[in-house]
Amino acid sequence: MLAIERREHILSFLRRHEYANVETLAENLAVSSMTIRRDLNKLEEQGLVRRTHGGATIGQYINTQPHTEERRSQSPDEKASIARYASSMVHDGHSILLDAGTTCMDIAQAIAEKNIRVITSDLAQAQFLCRYKNLEVFIPGGRVDDRTQSCLGSKADAFLDNVHVDIAFVGCTSWDLRRGVTTPTERRCSIKQKMIERAVTSILVADSDKYGRFSFHKICDLKRFDLVITDDRLDASSHEALSEAGVDVFCTQTSGSSLRQP
Repeated sequence: MLAIERREHILSFLRRHEYANVETLAENLAVSSMTIRRDLNKLEEQGLVRRTHGGATIGQYINTQPHTEERRSQSPDEKASIARYASSMVHDGHSILLDAGTTCMDIAQAIAEKNIRVITSDLAQAQFLCRYKNLEVFIPGGRVDDRTQSCLGSKADAFLDNVHVDIAFVGCTSWDLRRGVTTPTERRCSIKQKMIERAVTSILVADSDKYGRFSFHKICDLKRFDLVITDDRLDASSHEALSEAGVDVFCTQTSGSSLRQP
């Protein structure tokens, strides 16, 4: 069997089962484990699979922006642990940008007692934060997106062109070493790029379930961020690959697990 045929068999198996370990693939294709590892490495280079410890999963394409209500119940412990660590980086006197989304909403709740300026595109975050007298809260304006309840478009982008902040916390629906940070829509791509540009320090906050996924519009490479904060469910091989590529990653501790750091 030619290598190209063998790799197509591997992809077909992964599409059916979502995950496979090296030994299973080697047995099914009657080749050595070393051959399978070479095939998986090649498929990962092409962005078709994601390597995990001892095997691989199929890459996941995100076609549409998930609704905020859908995302609220996904990985709540991981998002909370990311938010706790992110909030520890914010100090009195700071000006920060908060992206729309449930992880950044957790950050908003964690920083509410600090004496800071907050710019957020998320209406729910702004409504929550404006109750605190110690905070100055700004929203960029523009069109309100129905799926994320956040400001998008040229008016929001123009507002961000005229501000400077200490830290931008940026969320995403998908992130990956090879493809970078991606999003389903061009408008979300634009406002996230503006947030990164306007900050002294830009930080990606993304739980590990989103790693290995990708979408249509590329926001930027992972190395564009000064730091990536994720959770300790990120597998060791992915963590190692990110570190070797020069991506600064911090894995936060979730309930009942041990902390893994770079």
